[in-house]
Amino acid sequence: MIPLGLAVLSHVLTDFVFQSDIIVENKNELRLKGLFLHWLTTYIVMIIFLIPYELSVIVQFALVVSIIHILFDILKTIFVRGNPEKRGLFTLIIDQLIHLATIVLIIPLFSFNLTDGFLNIARKLSDYSGINLGQLPIERVIITLIVYLYIVFGGAVFMRKLFDYIYRNNTETVKRTFNAATNIENVKTGKVIGIFERIIVLTLFVTNNIASIAFVIAAKSLARFKNLSDKDFAEYYLIGTLASVLLAMLGGLILINFL
Repeated sequence: MIPLGLAVLSHVLTDFVFQSDIIVENKNELRLKGLFLHWLTTYIVMIIFLIPYELSVIVQFALVVSIIHILFDILKTIFVRGNPEKRGLFTLIIDQLIHLATIVLIIPLFSFNLTDGFLNIARKLSDYSGINLGQLPIERVIITLIVYLYIVFGGAVFMRKLFDYIYRNNTETVKRTFNAATNIENVKTGKVIGIFERIIVLTLFVTNNIASIAFVIAAKSLARFKNLSDKDFAEYYLIGTLASVLLAMLGGLILINFL
């Protein structure tokens, strides 16, 4: 279970945290540089996260998973290239399900054994700290990190795809709204605000402080108060806020049920 969790954790980091907009753009154009950088990041990050296990095993496992990962990304890019409508919310969900299924199906083919060096370090740390590391809820920590990363950073991509889907036939409204109420820097700021919003809402939900979520929404509304007089922006803001909060609450439900 722990190797699976670590592999999934490395995947989420690779796809949503370490993958820059430039790499995504290069991948979408099927440029070798972007594809290679994404493959290399996937490969190296997975090895780093699985480093407590035998090196020969994790090198082979990471190689197989990363190659399948990048091959699927190439096929996906070919499929959606020239048709932006296919590069949407549904494609994002299918993309993630296939990547996760790849890890789940391949991991049983390898035998993950902790190295003697790691076990010795763990024993010394246990002796020094007086804490039995074997009794720590490592699996719960990994699951929590995975959910947080998916909701917080994956949620940012999800929100962008959601708006693309909702406004796919109404681009003029989007242009008018953002020309009147914001600019590129404000869009970036809004993304950061959304990230913090999901972190706070998810944490409040998991800790059973649901009533406090209203204060988060109120604080965000105050920051955008002047822009809310614009009907188009108000609708855009409302959809974004509700979707972001619901996404965070969904993550909270997953954590509550799994933990």
